[in-house]
Amino acid sequence: MMKNKTLKILQVFESYPLFYQPYIPPVIEALQKQTTLTIQICAYSGTKNIDANVTILPSYNYRRIFLRLAGLFNPIYKGLSYIGYKAIHDKVTIIHIQHSFLFSKILGLLKMSKSERPKIIITLRGGDTYVKPWIDERWRDFYKNYGDKVDAFIAMSKHQKKYLQKWGISENKIHIIPISFGLKSLAEPKYPNKEFVKIISAYRMCWEKNIEGNLRTIKVLKERGINVQYDIYGDGPDIGQVYYLIDKYGLKKEVNYFGKIENIIFKKKLKLYDFYLQLSHSESFGGVVVEAQSIGVPCIVSNSGGLPEAIIHGETGYCVNTNDIELAVDYIIKLWSDTKLYHSFSTEAIKYVNNNFTVKHEVNKIIKLYSEV
Repeated sequence: MMKNKTLKILQVFESYPLFYQPYIPPVIEALQKQTTLTIQICAYSGTKNIDANVTILPSYNYRRIFLRLAGLFNPIYKGLSYIGYKAIHDKVTIIHIQHSFLFSKILGLLKMSKSERPKIIITLRGGDTYVKPWIDERWRDFYKNYGDKVDAFIAMSKHQKKYLQKWGISENKIHIIPISFGLKSLAEPKYPNKEFVKIISAYRMCWEKNIEGNLRTIKVLKERGINVQYDIYGDGPDIGQVYYLIDKYGLKKEVNYFGKIENIIFKKKLKLYDFYLQLSHSESFGGVVVEAQSIGVPCIVSNSGGLPEAIIHGETGYCVNTNDIELAVDYIIKLWSDTKLYHSFSTEAIKYVNNNFTVKHEVNKIIKLYSEV
């Protein structure tokens, strides 16, 4: 890639703006300020924003008719999706797929010679790597038949990168770019609450998040005589499990389930808590774990997927086996009971994420990938 050349980037989303991925817009805004990049955003649903260069694609019927006509006038557009047409017509340098299940929209491009099409980058979330290929043949076929044709995949962690190779993706095509929490944190290190332990979790309510393990942790804390308050945020297909287990374990007094919450409100609430808890079965990284540390909240996480990479065990939080509830409880009590040690963890947590997971860190890595792909 030529130096000092302005790169024209087309970022593609299923929907924009995003509720469950609030960490993306700040990165997009930072990229749009780069003089060496021109960033255009296309989404299949959402809100058009001319100032932010966000375009919402036309309806399916419009796209179908348009592509049929475009193919008649210029054979190069035959077999392309509307996104593929737009990338070729607008002379895009790189098309960056942000919601990887949209891979079907770029199959036409991948069948073209690399010299005739833009470079293609796909960002992968946890489910795209750890779950979907096991249950959906379309994912396995895509990785097998087109994995070598995609110019680069973005993974969130070293663990995700290694696991992705299970599906036949070459190691040199996978680039690790962890998600960021925002601008540099100016939070002050904190001390724990004295009267009771305040714990928080926020995730999609599904089996991967180990809802039962998190609630059993609260159950054991209660059994050990610790006054505990546990607040859960998020929604998803397994909400019923939350209510059932709260009742089963007798935790109606200790546990509050609040459902979905705006990220900006959630961040303001984080500082009120002593610990962030996430004992997931599967996780590509742990964006909320990074957010919690940016406020100075130590995290108790499982050793699943990329979660261990989101903390420094024994310095900013603790990592345990997914089902080692007793050890998780031991660590919580240990930190909560020692205010000096807790304050040290809080201090190191802020320092760790500021040194590794700010928007600036993520943007620099993306720019490097764009320039080298």
